Amino acid sequence: MNENQQTQFQAPLFLRIPVSRLIFLSITSFGFYEAYWIYKNWRYIKERDGLNIRPFWRGVFGVFFCHSLLRRIHEDKEARSIQLPIFSPGGLATGWVILIIVSNIVSRAPGIVASIISAFIPSFLCLVPVQNYINSVEEKRSPGQGFYGWSSGHIVCLVIGIIIWALLLIGLGSEM
Repeated sequence: MNENQQTQFQAPLFLRIPVSRLIFLSITSFGFYEAYWIYKNWRYIKERDGLNIRPFWRGVFGVFFCHSLLRRIHEDKEARSIQLPIFSPGGLATGWVILIIVSNIVSRAPGIVASIISAFIPSFLCLVPVQNYINSVEEKRSPGQGFYGWSSGHIVCLVIGIIIWALLLIGLGSEM
């Protein structure tokens, strides 16, 4: 590729990952990845807008910051100038919080099976329309740029999930 053909990619507005990765890591990590997803998107916003916030804590306490994150993504001027969002930030954030609470209640029921069932409560589905919007906007901003690669954060979420799944399956085997 010569200099005239090189594409200049713009810095992403938000975390651009395949929806399949969001779903896979959410299930394998028992939802831990969703906190990481919230953290990463707040980090992009902090760096781009120069905000005095702590993205790590916004990820840890995602149930308190999910509404403002989804609203900020929905109302982002640069993203809206490229494509208007078709998701409801309040509805999706509320649905996500409710499903997180339900998942936590189910996981506290006696027995290993309840913990396994809680991993499949699909709170991540509330983030899928937002991720689709982010991916669509980013593809229009920087065609061909590709997705954010597998980071150490992704790997940590995966390893934590594998450990939890292994412990649950060992516990399930001992209950039988």
